Amino acid sequence: MAILMVIYLRKNIPQVFSTRVFFGFLVTACLCLVSEIIECAVFTQLDSSFRVLRRTTQGLYVGTLILSVFMLALYVYAKANHGRMISKLMIAIMTAPGLIAVLAIIVGEIYYTRSASGQYYSYGPAIVACYMVGFCYIIATLIYALAHRKRLHKEECRAIVVGLVLWLVLTLFQFLFHGYQVSAVGIMLMALILFLAMENPKEFYEKNMPNIRNKEAFTLTLVEKFGFKQNFFIASVIFTGRTSVLSGEDRQHLIDLQTIVAEKASLELGIDAYLSDWNALSFIIKDPEKVEALMSMINNYKDNTNNYKLTYSILEVPKCTEYVDEALQILSYVAGEYVYTQSAPNLVINKTIVDKMIYRNSVEDVVRQAVIDKAFDVYYQPILSVKEGKFTSTEALVRLRQPKSENYISPEDFIPIAEKCGLIKDIDDLVFEKVCSFIARENLSSYGVKTVEVNLSGHEVVDKQTYARLLGKMEKYHIPPKFINFEITETAYINNDDTFKENVQKLKDMGSTFSMDDFGSGYSNLLELLKMDYKLVKMDKEFVWNCLDKSKPENQRMLEYSISFLKDYGLHILAEGVETVEQAEILVEKGVEYLQGFYYSRPIPENEYIEFLKAQKGERQ
Repeated sequence: MAILMVIYLRKNIPQVFSTRVFFGFLVTACLCLVSEIIECAVFTQLDSSFRVLRRTTQGLYVGTLILSVFMLALYVYAKANHGRMISKLMIAIMTAPGLIAVLAIIVGEIYYTRSASGQYYSYGPAIVACYMVGFCYIIATLIYALAHRKRLHKEECRAIVVGLVLWLVLTLFQFLFHGYQVSAVGIMLMALILFLAMENPKEFYEKNMPNIRNKEAFTLTLVEKFGFKQNFFIASVIFTGRTSVLSGEDRQHLIDLQTIVAEKASLELGIDAYLSDWNALSFIIKDPEKVEALMSMINNYKDNTNNYKLTYSILEVPKCTEYVDEALQILSYVAGEYVYTQSAPNLVINKTIVDKMIYRNSVEDVVRQAVIDKAFDVYYQPILSVKEGKFTSTEALVRLRQPKSENYISPEDFIPIAEKCGLIKDIDDLVFEKVCSFIARENLSSYGVKTVEVNLSGHEVVDKQTYARLLGKMEKYHIPPKFINFEITETAYINNDDTFKENVQKLKDMGSTFSMDDFGSGYSNLLELLKMDYKLVKMDKEFVWNCLDKSKPENQRMLEYSISFLKDYGLHILAEGVETVEQAEILVEKGVEYLQGFYYSRPIPENEYIEFLKAQKGERQ
């Protein structure tokens, strides 16, 4: 059994220190069993004239037995230290008792005899010394495992303790009752328990992706590599699609594509792939030539379906980072967010990227604390109705202040982070609560305001509880649903969701309306128009500015076509980014019905917005 485990593990062993120590333990256990078999043959088949051979085989058996116990102690220590390399001093301390046992075998007295039942056994000072060393190793390892059980998974700690207790009991039985060679049974039980509970290589591989190691194996391997303090590279292949929201078919295609890339890397370059993130394969490479070869292979590989782009990234260690935790953070940031801002096929991770990640993480900390403290502010940007010549609506915009500062973090920075961290629904709820409270408290309708536009994230609108939450807040503050117009982000990704459709329909049935934001940017606006029953379309400011570029007067034709098309479709039109009177005049001339931008007002806090309404008296044009 031990030999079979050795062969299996040798072919599938991840490059993790603790796992390689376990492999060493299995090898010594096999040697111990072979030594015991040889010893038995010598004692039963040869007479006492072969004294030197008897002494040699007995010493070999006891020596490999002590070595097995030592390897187990080393393994438990490494496991409790999360696979990190063990210092030379600690190895020396752990080796000392074993050296004493070896010295006792070499120079100590060993005698041989048979029990009353005819079973042979050995005894003497050297044998007693070896037993005592073995007991010390087992008991010390057991105490260490119990003392550091919080560093181990509960199942791991249980497996180690049970295996050690069984081994201790069987070894003690053999020591007290001469002639019963049961310590080998203890070794095999220990090996079997650890193999099944902790070191089964299948646990380090992705279930649906043959030959691709999982993130746990990746993390453990990195811990070891950083422990060696050597130079190496982490090469990653990041798979980016049109959206991070995958259907079952999309997910299977991604798995198939990642499997193909991993197999090519293994066959052509002899390097192993790790699934370091859901959309990233990583390779740990020491040879710079293999780094270049992998890059060439990836750059020349094409996804026949064109559903995914493959981006090749390189992180050099320890040039970029000396810490494994930071390396994992960098890789997660690059694969999860940074890669979507890049168009180049190759990406060298440098200090600039690391600094961006550090800033991103600092923003995440601020966002998390702000959610707890409910510290988000709501600003309002007035919207002019061209027909009425009044500011009859406004857009509510969330703002987040830097801690201990008057400066604000840009929504373009903290909103994507909040979405990534699953906090956007909490922010939406906080903002909507403040908006409803403000509408009721200041009686905005008395200033001629008819609608407040509120952003609603795609993450929230696919939540089954969203409709009830929004309705509850409107009822709490007695806000008529028709007073709220929702702008939903990420609609291109969620329009086919049943919960989304249900929430939208219920809100429409109440009287709320919906507007499309950022028309003129992205690839899915026309498709969204077909899917959603919008009342208002908001032209993106970049689109507006490009259409009104004085150096390209022909661009105004695109503006005219867009306005004509949208109006024919029965939609109202709002232009964002209005900054000059000339822009406003052209937009009004072309048929735009609502104007929003710095020319009229920047987003302003509640008190300034009320002062704005009072100063304008709803009549500014």
